[in-house]
This record gives sequence, C-alpha cells and structure tokens, in this order.
Amino acid sequence: MTFLLIPPYLIFAFFVMRNVLKKQNTRKRKWQMGLLTAFLLYLPFGWDVILGRAVFYGLCATQGGVHVYQTVELGPEYFDKDGVPLFYDRDYGFDEMSLAEIYYGSNEYNINYMRRLNIAKDEYMIVNENNNDVLGLYRTYIYFGGWFVNYTGFHVSGESCPPLEVLSKDLRGLSNKVFEMENR
Repeated sequence: MTFLLIPPYLIFAFFVMRNVLKKQNTRKRKWQMGLLTAFLLYLPFGWDVILGRAVFYGLCATQGGVHVYQTVELGPEYFDKDGVPLFYDRDYGFDEMSLAEIYYGSNEYNINYMRRLNIAKDEYMIVNENNNDVLGLYRTYIYFGGWFVNYTGFHVSGESCPPLEVLSKDLRGLSNKVFEMENR
C-alpha cells in the first residue's frame, strides 16, 4: 500500500522543485539548488539505501568471506583423491561419517542482523563437538535494499557478498583450510 504514496509525493516534489527553481537568478544557482532540492526530496525514501549500502560494503570488506581460527591435521585416509576432506560431500553439505563424531557443520542465519538497514548475516561453520570451538567459518552478508522498496509490495531480492554463486566453492575452501593432510 505504500506505493499509493508515490503519485501525491511526486506532485508535491514537482511543485517544490518548481518554486525553488523560480526563485534562483543564475543558471549555476538553479543547478545547485535543483540538485540540493532533489537530494532532500529523495531522503525520506532513500536515506537507508545510502547508509545501508555503505555499511553493507564495509561489512563485506572487513568481515565477509572465509575465516580460519584453528587448523586440524588429519591422515590421508580422511581425504578423497582430490584432497577434499571426506566429511564434506559432493552436494556441498557436511557428510555424516566418522569425523562427524568430532567435527560438525553448522549454519546460523540472522535475518535481523541489522534490521533497520535490512542487512542479514549467514554463517557456515565447522565446529569441534568436544569443546564447541568454531574452527572456521564462511560469512556472507545479504542486503535487501531500503524500506521503501521493501514495503511497496514488489518483488525484493537481496545482494550478497561474497556473492551466493561462490558459496559452494568457498564452503569447500573452508573445509580445505581447516582440515589439512598431515605430512608423513
């Protein structure tokens, strides 16, 4: 129902812009005031887009991706011919096997990570069952846009970083970084 606000707001914005531009004497001043007025008229609908994108890209650059906190050396019997740990199956999930008694895969999704800015956090972790230590994690952030886009009723899709298309490759990379083949 929020989209019903668009026509009256556009009419209001048109009259405000026209009145502001009428009062300006020079062409340069009209451009300056026109841009300033357009920006100020955009703020009620887009303030969170400006701030949300800045925070989203900051989180991506500083906290997203693969993080390894502790490595574990395993014998070659725990790896396939490609060097992939056997607890990690071909469908990019955590396989149930002997290592699963000690280490397990976990996923935590927090859609309300930064609720006002529409930023969610998704973490895939490898955890030591004995002491619940996180050995490594792959963290993604998803940005769902500003409030106006989300409440207009149109389809909303998120932007993630690292992109979700590389998730399976990075999950495999996470297990390869946490579990290393011991040198004999």
